[in-house]
Amino acid sequence: MKKLLLSISALFVFAVAHGQIAVKGISPGAIAGNYTFSWADPAGGWGTPDFTVPNTWVEDTLMMVEDGTPGTNPQGNPISQEGCNPLTNNLTGKIAVIFRNTCEFGAKALNAQNAGAVGVIIVNRNPGEWLNMGPGANGATVTIPVVMLDFIDGMNIVQEMANGPVVMFMGNKIGLNPNDAAMTAATTLIPKNGGVVSYLAQNGTEFGFDLGTRIYNYGNQSQAGITLTATVTDPSGAVVYNNSVSGINLAPGDSIDIEPSQAMNLPAFSLATYPTGRYTLAYNIALGGGVADDDTSDNSASYDFVIQDSLYSFAALDVATGNAAPNAHYRPGTNNATYSVCTVLKDANASRIAAVGAHFSATTNAASGVTLDGEEIALTLYKWEDNFTDLNDPNFGFNTLTQVGQGFYYYPSDLQGDLVYGAFDQAVVLEDNVRYLACAQTVNLEVYLGFDGNTDYTWNYNWYAQPLSPIESDGTYYAAGFGTDLPNALVLRVIDANSIGLDEASTVNGMAYPNPANDKVSLNIDGEGSAVVVVTDISGKVAATSTINLLNGSADYSLEGLNNGMYIFNVTLENGKTAQFNVVKK
Repeated sequence: MKKLLLSISALFVFAVAHGQIAVKGISPGAIAGNYTFSWADPAGGWGTPDFTVPNTWVEDTLMMVEDGTPGTNPQGNPISQEGCNPLTNNLTGKIAVIFRNTCEFGAKALNAQNAGAVGVIIVNRNPGEWLNMGPGANGATVTIPVVMLDFIDGMNIVQEMANGPVVMFMGNKIGLNPNDAAMTAATTLIPKNGGVVSYLAQNGTEFGFDLGTRIYNYGNQSQAGITLTATVTDPSGAVVYNNSVSGINLAPGDSIDIEPSQAMNLPAFSLATYPTGRYTLAYNIALGGGVADDDTSDNSASYDFVIQDSLYSFAALDVATGNAAPNAHYRPGTNNATYSVCTVLKDANASRIAAVGAHFSATTNAASGVTLDGEEIALTLYKWEDNFTDLNDPNFGFNTLTQVGQGFYYYPSDLQGDLVYGAFDQAVVLEDNVRYLACAQTVNLEVYLGFDGNTDYTWNYNWYAQPLSPIESDGTYYAAGFGTDLPNALVLRVIDANSIGLDEASTVNGMAYPNPANDKVSLNIDGEGSAVVVVTDISGKVAATSTINLLNGSADYSLEGLNNGMYIFNVTLENGKTAQFNVVKK
């Protein structure tokens, strides 16, 4: 299959999620589980062990480094724990924990190695940012493994270290345990979307998806009678799909694909009707003969999809907000002009809906001093008229993009990382069986756009061979974006095509920012003067009622007295027109 992948510069690479290569919390239970990470690869000039070699690993107790340097860094952590100078503490037999900031990764790791460390964990300084850990001047002499964790994960581990010993595993676990079956996110079929529009999913002929995964035997013993089970629960919690494949036999180091083209397979998922709400697909692997798996952390996986009226998304929809929750922000490493994130929609019943705008998020590099206040993001909806069947079609390309909708979003303040909404100039009724490309574009080289780093569409991309979440850089489009394991968090907002006239007559656009918020929000509504605000919780119970005065379409609103959670704001203007939107208090 032809995959168009963006060539990333040394500044931006992405985290490892290989099943056999892992960074795991062993104890205590508060930090147990697998962590997303990047690692110092010997192919990049390091002298570190090669994690792709089976049985290459280290497991030991963590210890913070200390070099005696006074002061704190911008993240509020001790500069002495950045490990940029020879260490004053003895790390013999310990995995060193080091904060990232200014000096080279190789220098940090070598200082830890010289103090007796058997491995290094570097805690990144920015959430959701993944860097290529260049070896620098000293990396070639580092012979212990070096990994980097996200800032949030790393800080959670550091905080737990204050409570007592913390033990971590890092490396290749093939052959480590006797009995160890596993599955990986990169080799699993998942729901086609995180946000499924109800108008396009009226029954099983309109919406459904294939199931399957690859089962590995990472253990050093043969396994007989492995069972793979898949279930789907509906919004009421009822199990509406329950199928399994049993009698799977695997030698050590072997694997098997359980997918529709194989003799061992799971039936496709579809329902006669789809009540709106959240559905959960769950996979589980069990060893045969009552044998206990020595590592159950990779025996199961679950994936949600939400059927509702207005959001089309490849990113997962958050339980609290009901919308995407971008957890990482990226831009191309080599980029000089335009950068876009895009989402693709093609459906046999697309004429039932109209596209009205898009949700997205952005950040800037704090070191640049650039803020988002006043930043312009261009929103464009294209009819993608290249005539191709799938990604294998020689006619595949981004050569005929016809603009059918546009809009602009101007940041009212520095809403770093917040999901915001920009409307198209007018609603665009879609056409059946026509492919569309919705994009958000920046021309600011300091702006990074939002992604969902927790959803992996690799097997879907290969199985269905359809573009999902492309990006654009300097006029060139890349069908797989930054990688099929990293969908962007652009969410296309749609409405019932039959409601366009009614909506224009009786409703106006409204939103709140920041959202989520702690104590107050600014309401931005297409109207002036007095308006009544009725706030209800998700059960419909009225939580607050008040009157506001809109000046230039804006008014502040206090969230004091509301408990944490999601609320629906119903605003009625003096002319009778209304606006409705969700606000999350955190």
